[in-house]
Amino acid sequence: MEMLTILDGAGGVATDDLTHRSGALAVIVRRLRGGVREGVRVVELVAGTTRVLILPDRGLGIWKMFCGEVELGWQSPVRGPVHPRFVPLAEPSGLGWLDGFDELVARCGLVSNGAPDFAPSGRLQHGLHGQIANLPAHELSVLLDSDAGTIQLRGAVDETRFLCHNLRMSTTLTLRADRPAVEWSDSVENLSDRPATLQMLYHINFGPPLLGAGAELVADVAELAPRDAGAEADVPSWNRYIAPQPGRAEQVHYAHVRPAAQGVATALLVAPEGQQAVRVTWGSATLPCFALWKNQGGMADGYVTGIEPGTNFPNPRSFEAAQGRVVELQPHAKVQFDLGIEHLQGASVAPARAALQALAGEREPARIHATPRPGWSAVASAIAHVMVVLAGGLAAWQAGVDGRAWGAEVESVAPVATAVQTGPRRRVIAADDSRRTLASIAPDGRVEWRQANGAIHDLHLLPNGHLLLQNGWTRIVELDEKRQPVWEYDAKGGDNSGRGVEVHAFQRLDDGATMIVESGPARILEVNADGTVRKTVPLKVEHPAVHSDTRNASKTAAGTYLVAHERDGAVREYDATGTVIWEYPVPLFGRERREGHGPEAFGNQLYSAVRLPSGNTLIGTGNGHGVLEVTPQKEIVWRLDQHDLPGITLAWVTQVRRLPSGNTLLINCHAGPDNPQIIEVDPAKKVVWTFKDFTTFGNALPVAVVAEPE
Repeated sequence: MEMLTILDGAGGVATDDLTHRSGALAVIVRRLRGGVREGVRVVELVAGTTRVLILPDRGLGIWKMFCGEVELGWQSPVRGPVHPRFVPLAEPSGLGWLDGFDELVARCGLVSNGAPDFAPSGRLQHGLHGQIANLPAHELSVLLDSDAGTIQLRGAVDETRFLCHNLRMSTTLTLRADRPAVEWSDSVENLSDRPATLQMLYHINFGPPLLGAGAELVADVAELAPRDAGAEADVPSWNRYIAPQPGRAEQVHYAHVRPAAQGVATALLVAPEGQQAVRVTWGSATLPCFALWKNQGGMADGYVTGIEPGTNFPNPRSFEAAQGRVVELQPHAKVQFDLGIEHLQGASVAPARAALQALAGEREPARIHATPRPGWSAVASAIAHVMVVLAGGLAAWQAGVDGRAWGAEVESVAPVATAVQTGPRRRVIAADDSRRTLASIAPDGRVEWRQANGAIHDLHLLPNGHLLLQNGWTRIVELDEKRQPVWEYDAKGGDNSGRGVEVHAFQRLDDGATMIVESGPARILEVNADGTVRKTVPLKVEHPAVHSDTRNASKTAAGTYLVAHERDGAVREYDATGTVIWEYPVPLFGRERREGHGPEAFGNQLYSAVRLPSGNTLIGTGNGHGVLEVTPQKEIVWRLDQHDLPGITLAWVTQVRRLPSGNTLLINCHAGPDNPQIIEVDPAKKVVWTFKDFTTFGNALPVAVVAEPE
């Protein structure tokens, strides 16, 4: 038996370049060079035909696992492993964690493990998935037992902040030469003399060859619900997978998985054709919650599924704490998490699947919810309150909404101002795609009502005071004054082309029909009140993508259709037959493209186009960070750029509107809590009015209806 010290107990480097072999066992230590990998230490453990690559500088995460010739892991667009110094965890959006995400196993915790959590002021309290995956180990050793054919890694990572928390994760990870598997135990100790709370979630991620069209997840599920409205359509096929579909949004389901008699819960991911699988096991006593992440977009965008046991569901920490889903640790107390991953192939796959199915068959059938479950999902817990009278063009809306119509429970709204406005006060109805919330904000900044809502990219107030909006990528709903559905249309059937469908634009026409624009099938539908399609207009799409063929669109007074094609970077006007009669490619103005949604990005992925009475076209340029007014001859006669407004930075400019006063109203999405979400400027680019509410809404507010000043 041999023990090798990689890092001593003080975090000092005992060895930085090592290759040591003992029979069927081996340890290889190296540092990577170049780009965002610069300086990352990799510890490769070998036991027989199994190899596991550990990242001591990234919370002892498991980067890759090889079982013979089969690689377990996924191809992230992030080309890691990324050194933590390149991961902006404090980014105001709370999403900086994603800049370093490409592991097979990434731990999420220890203080927080879920979605970004913001204080009422809009300040980020806890970023996505916490810090542990970007903290370095301070001790690390490897024990080789060639007689037993085992290799064991031991290490420790601390997450400590003076006067706040002092947590230590001690890890023991084991490989065996005779088994294509890895097992590990994490013991988390509260080193403080004060009580502490913690959360832990294991983000275990698989792409091809385990994932593909026809892959299946087998588990003894007791109860399951979609995280949000965007996952509702996937509920009937929650445990099955499709081929990569560029532009498809992620879908997440929350569940409780029943353990076997020994308290071990199991999820089996069976590859297409059923000739190989991976078995993930965990102790359900300390990891009682389960999240299934399905990211079935294009291969280049990270085609992957996440099998995620946790102490809680990955909602914002404040929500989970309110539900009692944080682990309480007394001074110097510990909690242990035990997990394993095993690769199966050939004749061993079918018996493993049959054993799980038999176990489930002996128990009560799973309880499957069609909509988010209150208490499980933060988006299912924000609903309506009091009677309000909406001024100007906003009609009277009454309280008393039946939350069950939206799969959510009724919840009181505190009469506290959450919004900040500059200039004349206005009533605002807006929706946020990150927090999946629709709400009305009074001129004094109070939340008048709010309710959970699915994905949304368009919103209209109708002349009768009803709202026409989305609740998910395919479902268009009309709500009356009591926020009860009185009409809806679901486009999920698409055109049977197999490309999928999403809707990002719709409009109620003067004769009562509804125009609906389908990305994927690339067409405009005019739908009668009874749901029948009376007209179909084909669209020209040069760079097809289900999620971004189109954004907002409208039917003009002349009977033509004006469509913002996001991915193509162009506005196109169509006649009734689908012929393009006018086209305006949004210019890049000599700048290089930079991917992303925030202020640092750049491109011409426009969001909206509005035909003005003058015949000019007003364009919200998306990640072009501005607004253009263009003549029919394609001359720019007015332009607002990213830094034209003192003290304000524009990011993803979504909906735009020219007001009767001649001022321009625009929505500033993904700009962060230091910037307003809605802005009005006059023709001289002087700011007239702003709106900001990062308590009710998040950093992805793309749509709003704004009343005239009171």
